[in-house]
Amino acid sequence: MKQSSQVYLVDDDTDFREATCELLEGAGLTVEPFCNGAEMLQKLDPEWSGVILCDVRMADMDGFGVLKATQDIASDIPFVMITGHGDVRMAISSIKAGAYDFIEKPPQPDMLISTISRAVGARKLLVENKRLRRRTQNKSGLSATLVGQSQAIREIRAQVLRLATLPMTVCIFGEPGSGKSVAARALHDYGEGKGEFEMIGCAATSPEGFRSDLAAIAPETATLYLRAVDRLDPKAQAILVEYLKTPGIPRVIVSMSAEAAKAPEENLADDLYFLANVARLDMPAIRERGRDVFFLLEVFLRSASQRFSQRLPRVTKDMIRQFERHAWPGNARELQNVAERMVMGLPIGLDPRTRQRSDALLPYEEAMRQFERTLLSQSLRESGGRKGEAAELLSIPRKRLYLRMKAVGLSDVSQE
Repeated sequence: MKQSSQVYLVDDDTDFREATCELLEGAGLTVEPFCNGAEMLQKLDPEWSGVILCDVRMADMDGFGVLKATQDIASDIPFVMITGHGDVRMAISSIKAGAYDFIEKPPQPDMLISTISRAVGARKLLVENKRLRRRTQNKSGLSATLVGQSQAIREIRAQVLRLATLPMTVCIFGEPGSGKSVAARALHDYGEGKGEFEMIGCAATSPEGFRSDLAAIAPETATLYLRAVDRLDPKAQAILVEYLKTPGIPRVIVSMSAEAAKAPEENLADDLYFLANVARLDMPAIRERGRDVFFLLEVFLRSASQRFSQRLPRVTKDMIRQFERHAWPGNARELQNVAERMVMGLPIGLDPRTRQRSDALLPYEEAMRQFERTLLSQSLRESGGRKGEAAELLSIPRKRLYLRMKAVGLSDVSQE
């Protein structure tokens, strides 16, 4: 997660690149130099919030060629031309071609810094306005992000809208696949509309790697989402405490497993618990959301149909009965997999052991054992048998995964 540069400098003159980088960086701008346009164009992102400073006369592709290629990628990125052979006619041609401004070599330092700073400010304002306009247009569409009509999901949507604009840390709890990442993104998207959203997975990171990830957060990041924060070891938790006390950091959202929700203070160090658990959001499991399963199924079917260029499949009464009886241990992630299999004409593959209702009720302990066995089996299948990934999907330590596998008779997973 390298910090994003504010200026891309394209010039085949090594001495000029180095001197210009030193000048602009001395003015507080972050600069990334390129010796040719092709190299810069490979990295250019249409959503990038920076400015391009490009020489006119270069081998292979001149500045006008780089300008045209840039406009094909992102026409609204400010493009400043610079050359030692400039004249009025060339300046007019560059402006007509879409350049933001034109500067002659050797540039006056104050003029160069002023022009680039002005272009950076204009670009940043444009990007912020676009994001704000997009989020404002989608404000009434939160129901298309957090789908459903159940009371449980309506309450979640209301909480998201209440918390989105408040500059406080939010802790999201929920089972695997219940939509914690979707809720975190919604808290960002329906906030004040400024800056980027960045995510760090905490399940399989070392303290050194975690410290490095935090240090590399881009300056334009407005929301930092820390996934499975309860999986951090004590050293990494101490690093996070130090970070959360740092002035000027992004708004932080963390997620924890549903199991940790019962006693979050037991999974986090005391100081981290009080810093991270300021506001709380509990994502409901699909089995707690009634007929929301069918609203979600329609969304997933339409998405898969478009992605695979297939017709929408017919949902039969028998399927509806199966869906109503199924416990959905994998929540929305499992339902999405089912929808994709339906679109491709494959068996839906529901495990009959995970029904919500049964003609012959099992004793409580046996029912819970079968449910846990099914949940572990599914996670191992989704991870291709890789236990580390399966543990991360379930938001539990790998050691706990091994213990629970043994407890439910899954010591030989290859036979499942």
